[in-house]
Amino acid sequence: MPSLRWRIVAAVALLLVATNVVVGAVTVVAFRGYLVGRLDAELATAADRTVGGPDGERPPPTSGTGSGSDPDNAFIGAPGQSAGTVVAIFRDGKAVLGGYTDDEGQQHGLTSAQEKTLAAVGSDGEPVAVDLGKLGSYRAQAIGDDGDVFVTALPLGDLDAAIARLLLVIGVVTVLGLLVAAWALTLLVRRSLRPLERVASVASDVTALDLERGDPAIPVRVAPADLSANREVEQVGTALNRLLGHVARALTVRRDAEAGMRTFIADASHELRTPIATVRAYAELTASSSDVDAIHRNVDRIGREAVRMGDLVEELLLLARLDAASTASAGSAPAVVEPVDLTSLVVEATMDARATAPGHRWTLQVMDDHPLVVAGDVAQLRRVVTNLLANARTHTPAGTAVVVSLQRIAASGSGPGVVRFVVANDGPPIPSDALPTLFDRFTRGEASRSRENGTSGLGLAIVRAVVTAHGGVVRVSSEPGRTAFTVDLPGGAGS
Repeated sequence: MPSLRWRIVAAVALLLVATNVVVGAVTVVAFRGYLVGRLDAELATAADRTVGGPDGERPPPTSGTGSGSDPDNAFIGAPGQSAGTVVAIFRDGKAVLGGYTDDEGQQHGLTSAQEKTLAAVGSDGEPVAVDLGKLGSYRAQAIGDDGDVFVTALPLGDLDAAIARLLLVIGVVTVLGLLVAAWALTLLVRRSLRPLERVASVASDVTALDLERGDPAIPVRVAPADLSANREVEQVGTALNRLLGHVARALTVRRDAEAGMRTFIADASHELRTPIATVRAYAELTASSSDVDAIHRNVDRIGREAVRMGDLVEELLLLARLDAASTASAGSAPAVVEPVDLTSLVVEATMDARATAPGHRWTLQVMDDHPLVVAGDVAQLRRVVTNLLANARTHTPAGTAVVVSLQRIAASGSGPGVVRFVVANDGPPIPSDALPTLFDRFTRGEASRSRENGTSGLGLAIVRAVVTAHGGVVRVSSEPGRTAFTVDLPGGAGS
């Protein structure tokens, strides 16, 4: 298949040839008409001389065709008549005189066929083209006068030669112009398409990259100089750069997801390995011990570790379900959607926290006289509330004041507004370098690195996943004297 460059050159060349042909044809037709008009004017003058004869006298009638130096035919070469002018006189349809004078002044007669051709010319005075055999093409005019018909003809040879020369000039100019235009157009198109070739080279360079193992950033891009070359290259280059940017971001997300998955699997394996090792050790001790009290203690420890493993597995399964829902649909709505009385959930969870951690000072603030209801999964929302309260209880020392507040925030427009749930404490602040990854999986504060508090590092990750699935947002702020976790959920209609 020919390249775009050659298709453009060929199309323009064909257009140029067609234009030159049309212009040349119009020029030839117009020029020939002009020459024929001039020849007709000369023919009219010559016809007047023929009718008048030499010195204005009509030639005497003769009985036959004259030739050679017959004085009766002297008028054929009358003064003013050009060489090659054919003259014939017909009387009663018969030729009484006919001939022409050559360039050397010699007079020649006409053949019967030539006389017959001239006799057929109408005597209305309109010039017509005739073919006089060996003499060639002529322009003839017949004038009737007192029963005689005078026919004068001028040769078309010079006119045809001029037209032929004009055609030759037009043809040569067309060919030379076509060659020059094709050469110039080839250079221009090559220069214009050079940025597009570099765009294609960028695409080829991308295909040569090892995107599976290399840098997902895709360093190659269409240069700004090429983008400003022309509008078409700018459109293609900009679209390619956008595409490469999307691909790079997708590869980066995939790489980060794979790295996160590897870390997640390693952390999950590490979390499970500790209770499994504990269960195995106490099982071996139980099998080798005959002390009933020791056996009971061992079984009790095995039971606690089994509960810990079960909780960890449940949390992992919940996160997996939330991830699957988030991948399946953009909104990632919860599986169960029903009216949830968030006020009751917060009150019950706060009371449970007071009973579980009496060393903390718990304060509940519900800033609405009516229960606040949101749409969602009651089990998952209960998990959000309990996880945030457990996080405050676990990562702050005894005596810390924990304030739990719930209120409805009216929307600025006509929307239903949001329900804001805040768990704030006055304990030690969270290190600033830990805030960006606080909601990631298996992330723990420094105070609980020993795992003696029994946390798995999945509580806040579950909070973020559930809140996101319900169309809400969760954020944290921490400074000396106040650390607050804020959850905003859409809805909040009172009942």
